[in-house]
Parts: sequence; C-alpha cells; structure tokens
Amino acid sequence: MKRTVLITGGSRGIGRQMAIDFGNAGYNVIINYNKSEKEAMSLVNELNGREIACQAIRADVSDGEQVKRMAKEIAFGHVDTLINNAGIAHIGLLQNDSEEDFDRVIGVDLKGVWLTTRAFLPAMIQNGFGRIINISSFWAERGSSTETAYTAAKAGVNGLTKALSREVGEYVTVNAIVAGLIATDMNDPVPPDALFRIVDNTPVRRIGTPEDVSHAALFLAEEKSSFINGALLHVDGGY
Repeated sequence: MKRTVLITGGSRGIGRQMAIDFGNAGYNVIINYNKSEKEAMSLVNELNGREIACQAIRADVSDGEQVKRMAKEIAFGHVDTLINNAGIAHIGLLQNDSEEDFDRVIGVDLKGVWLTTRAFLPAMIQNGFGRIINISSFWAERGSSTETAYTAAKAGVNGLTKALSREVGEYVTVNAIVAGLIATDMNDPVPPDALFRIVDNTPVRRIGTPEDVSHAALFLAEEKSSFINGALLHVDGGY
C-alpha cells in the first residue's frame, strides 16, 4: 500500500528536500507550511509535474486548533509517517530575551511537535503502523551560547522522543534525527568564524546538507527499520 508522509515545515530547506526524496521513493507527500506559501505551492507544482501526489496545507503547528484543522484536510486518507521538522531559531543573550521570544521558539519547536504528534498518532495506532521522526539538533546535547530557548526546545524534543517511544512502540516507532549544522537559510546568520570552528571540530570536515538529513529520515521510515525505536540518530559528521 502506498504510504503517506506529512512533513511539517516542508516548503524550504530540510523539509523541502525530504518532500522531494520521499516523493521519489513512492510516498504521497503532504507539505505543511505557515508563512512560505509561494515556496510551498511551487514545490507542489514541481512534484505534481513528476506525477508525485502532493498536497500543501497551511497551519501554525504551535496552534492546537490549526493543527486539528490540518488533520481534517488530509487528502490521502491518513498519515503513515510524520516528520516533525518545523522549527525556528532565536539568537540573543538570555538576559536580553523577552518572554515572547522564549514562548515563540518553544511553541513551534517543542509544543508543535507535541500537538502534531497528538493529532496524527491515534490513526497510526489504529492502523497498527506508523513512523514518527522528530528533527532535533546537536545543540540539544552540547548547548548553544545565545540560543538558550532553541537548545531547551530541542532537548525537550529528545526527551519527548524517548518517552513516546516507550508508550507506543508496539505500533509506532518514534525516533529523532539529531542534526548537526546544516546548510539552510536558518543557519545563514552563523558568523564565518563560528562556522570555521564547527567544521574544524567535525571529523568529516564539512557542514551537513539537507540531503544528509533526508536520507536518514528515509532510513528510519522504512518498514524494515521496525526495530529502531527511541533512537537519537546523530547526523552531524561526528561532531
């Protein structure tokens, strides 16, 4: 049976690459986006042009009502594979950050994972099959100066992954990809000297690409990966 993947934050960067790769692998593709409508519709047209069934749904994953609406708009029956990829970052010293800054990052990066998983998990359990793949960050384990909210959110994603994998592993596997520094728009603000230090401390001597993360997600989504559950798969070049 043809599988369906929902990718939150699926219109750009890592999400876009996963939409392309999963589509090429034979999945129906649902792209969730919030603000990047132009990019989302362009990607839908591109995939449809390759005869890949694709749908884009606008929803803010930090808003429970919008997530519920998104779940009702799925065009392909139900979602088999959920990739919680949507994320935002905020750079600033903690003492200068506002409560709104913190709430915004936690809302998308952690609460969004919880809300979206809650919306799609019951159908997976009912069908006896599901894959939940959460996109985390190496900063969750090491800590990133000037990114306390982001670091805390991704550490929470790791904990959520571990806990949920114990709850539902009989029916649904739950894993996280702990991504290193990936060449996306979100990381454009990284100063060159900081970029050099990260590459210098990465054994493979480069930063990651969206393809690196996408390939790992495809691996975790495979039916034959059914004994991989609660894993934090590091895709960070050994950093």
